[in-house]
Formats: sequence, structure tokens, C-alpha cells
Amino acid sequence: MTVKTKDRIVQASLELFNLHGERSVTTNHIAAHIKISPGNLYYHYRNKSDIIARIFDQYEAAVDELFTLPDNRAITLYDRALITERLLDLIWKYRFMHRDLVGMLANDAELKARYQTFATQGIASTEQVYIRMCESGFMDIPEDQLKPLALNIWILVTSWTTYLRTALGVTEDRQTREQLNQVIYQMFCLEMPYLTPYTKEETRAQMQAFHLNTD
Repeated sequence: MTVKTKDRIVQASLELFNLHGERSVTTNHIAAHIKISPGNLYYHYRNKSDIIARIFDQYEAAVDELFTLPDNRAITLYDRALITERLLDLIWKYRFMHRDLVGMLANDAELKARYQTFATQGIASTEQVYIRMCESGFMDIPEDQLKPLALNIWILVTSWTTYLRTALGVTEDRQTREQLNQVIYQMFCLEMPYLTPYTKEETRAQMQAFHLNTD
């Protein structure tokens, strides 16, 4: 099945933004990458912000799916493993989104408003995951610590690519999936004090896969 030009533009933009950084990529670069004229690109999208908005649509939908939990049964450790696996995929597939976020929001008031709503919902959804894990006996979190833990996890996950870039000097083209995956190790460390004994044992075994050097 032939991919529509409009979809090809979005796919190419995501690829280039991830590899080179959003600020370094122009609409001319995107058009050249998929061998169409700039005019053809502008026929489908008014500007780069319009393309970013479409990528954000995809990202928002993927995060919403990530937090969709079964409502007809208690969640299991398998459900938790699926959330972790999907989170890793999202962090990698849309890595430019948080790495370049500050600059994009400064230049796009509409995207800024959308992201603020998205972040608020994401933190609330993270809290709901922890509530469900407590109900299933995997965690024991005092009620007054649910929101702070959810907030800290959200900040950690959404700022990890910035940490790699600013603190470790890992440029966009040198970032690897393994480096991004280390955020899961840090996430498990924040969760560890609240896990029940069996869940701690399972989590410690999983943590070893994500404890790698960032050098």
C-alpha cells in the first residue's frame, strides 16, 4: 500500500527531528529527504509547526493508549511489564519531543497550551497506575505520597533526554536506545521503597537490564 505524501512528510520529519534536533531541520530539509518539492510540502502543511502538531497528535494518542488499563480485572505484573515495554518504545520513537520541548513551546503558543493539558493528564494517569498497583497488592504507597511520586516519575521520564544532552554531552546523533532505556532503571529506583516484597524481587531482576553506562 502506497503511503500518502502527507503521512510521508510526518514520518520523515520525525526521523530527522530525532536524528538532528528539531531546530536544525527546515521544511526544505524535510522535502529533500523524501524527494518532493517545497511547494508540495506546503500544499499539505502550512509550516513546520503544523507538522510538529501532527506528530504531537500521534504522540498524545500513543501515551493515552499506554495508560489504558483493563477495567474488568485487577492488573498484574504482566500489565506492568507491558507498560514498561511500551514506554521504552515511546521514549525512543519520539525522543526529540522532550529533548527539544522548551524551544518548541516557546515558539508555538498553541502547542504550549496543548502540552500543559497533556502533562497534567499524564501525571494524573501515572497516579492512577499506582493506585491500581496498590489495589493489586504490588505497591503500598501512603495516600499523601501518590501525587508526589507520579510527578517525580513524569519529570524523570520527560527530562531524561535533556539530561543526556546537557549533563553528559550526548548529542542528538549519538543518543542510543540503550542510553534512553536507563530511565527505566531510575524509575524503578524511585518506585522501590513502595513495592511489596515479591514485587521488589521481580523488579530487582528487571533492573539489571537497564543499568548501563551512559559514557
